[in-house]
Amino acid sequence: MSNENATWFPLFEFQDYSYQSIVAVAAPLTGTAGAAPPPVTARTWGMGQFACGQAFQSGDGYTAGGKLVFKEGIELAVQIQGTFGKGVEPASFQAVGCAPDGPIKGATYQLVGWVFPESINNGAGRVLSVRGSVRAVAGPDSNPTVELGGLPLDTVGVFEIRRESSM
Repeated sequence: MSNENATWFPLFEFQDYSYQSIVAVAAPLTGTAGAAPPPVTARTWGMGQFACGQAFQSGDGYTAGGKLVFKEGIELAVQIQGTFGKGVEPASFQAVGCAPDGPIKGATYQLVGWVFPESINNGAGRVLSVRGSVRAVAGPDSNPTVELGGLPLDTVGVFEIRRESSM
């Protein structure tokens, strides 16, 4: 029997993860026809630790909760949902991270991506990494029109959540 169509459930719990996001920053356009494109640089947007509890089945997918800690007192509560992986295909990952209190209360980010397992056994895959895009939705209540890194709202970058621990 082939497992190419078998679904698998992502296992997040009992593991330590790091988080990093990167954003591309382009120099302003000159507006001159035929001019060389402006230089583009990439820079770290955010770095921290990601912790996630147990994922639960929900219809054709899963839900989970966690937190993203950038430094003490600077963290986002994260609500996750996604669909199961299928065969060797990754599971989907859709999350919203919001700061419920503290100096960044109200800051909100959306993450969309894929869950990649280390291996799949008995219909479950121990999560190795999650990769995708992150979008700044709202700044903190104290300055809701600018995200925490000083960039405009709707800035989009790439992120990776990578497992650090091994079992």
